[in-house]
Amino acid sequence: MRRVAAALDTGAGSLYVYVNGRDGLVEALFDRIIATIEVETPDPSRWRAQLHSLLERTRGVLVAHPGMAAATMVDPPRTLVAMRLLEGLFGILLAGSIDPQDAAWAADILVAKVTYAAIEADSRRMDTTTLVEEVGANFSRLPADEFPLISTHIAELVAGDVDQRCRFAIDVVIDGLVGKGSAD
Repeated sequence: MRRVAAALDTGAGSLYVYVNGRDGLVEALFDRIIATIEVETPDPSRWRAQLHSLLERTRGVLVAHPGMAAATMVDPPRTLVAMRLLEGLFGILLAGSIDPQDAAWAADILVAKVTYAAIEADSRRMDTTTLVEEVGANFSRLPADEFPLISTHIAELVAGDVDQRCRFAIDVVIDGLVGKGSAD
């Protein structure tokens, strides 16, 4: 709070008039960032593309504001701004004829995945050696006789950038939801 107050050329005590401590400040910052994400009216003919687009935009704003994604993992968002984003996400899933219960749980999974992907992007940005190199090196130190699959498939385990891995995860969730619906 002191650093924020100093940046605003005021005293830390005066910030408490506007926010309820550090948590209130983080919540206000999150709202400001999330409010920039446009949520389209759900379209059943384009719901999958809309879902990808919304999730990519969400991850993009979180990546553009380092540390914000990690801060939201501690205390789930509960403001009206965050609820509007959830409403849009839920609406898109329902437009895809996803069962409401499945859509609710999928929304939770997808938000968690996007948030984690933004945290991973922060980690990769901050590390002098890339996370991929570190993970690959850890895998390569494993005894091949005890971990033959990992040892043989290190390249596959660390392949892809954050964007590719996030898009794959979203597709896996979507395909699972669509497949579940046709199996019922």
